[in-house]
Amino acid sequence: MPTPIAHSLAGIAVYFGIYRGQDKRLFVAIVAAACAADLDFGLNFLTGDNYHHYFTHSFSFVALFTATAYFVSLLTKRLSPKRDALLLGIAYFTHIALDYFSKDTSAPFGMELFWPFSKEFFIAPFVIFDDIWRGTLAQLLSLHNWLAVGQEILYIGPICILASLLRNHPPKGEAPQ
Repeated sequence: MPTPIAHSLAGIAVYFGIYRGQDKRLFVAIVAAACAADLDFGLNFLTGDNYHHYFTHSFSFVALFTATAYFVSLLTKRLSPKRDALLLGIAYFTHIALDYFSKDTSAPFGMELFWPFSKEFFIAPFVIFDDIWRGTLAQLLSLHNWLAVGQEILYIGPICILASLLRNHPPKGEAPQ
């Protein structure tokens, strides 16, 4: 599965690729939303059971997250709660998309994409992102993981750069913001 670096880069790409304003709080929220699905690791520590790639990695949870973001935006009196919720939902969805195309080396393989309607696990027929070793500190800091992070930056970094460049150079007839 990709690291928080890849997920953060995906969030940055969403911010620069879709949002045309300047909002530091929204930027931070979008990057956090792109990483949020991995909060299920906290359940692993609390219960000792593996919850990673279960309900937080499903389309239903994307919808629930987006709806929650909308209500939080309303409560905090954001100017565009629908837009903010949509951006946050898209960022959350990028997490699931990246994990779907990653190497999964522990059972159950894949993700419960259609939770709670199905307990079936789904995984892409091909891999884009390598797995991350995280059993020990030595594994976490291994060359394998550094290469995996480099691969993530190589694949997602250019998308962030392109999104930023396109944002600063809008199509003819539109003024830059």
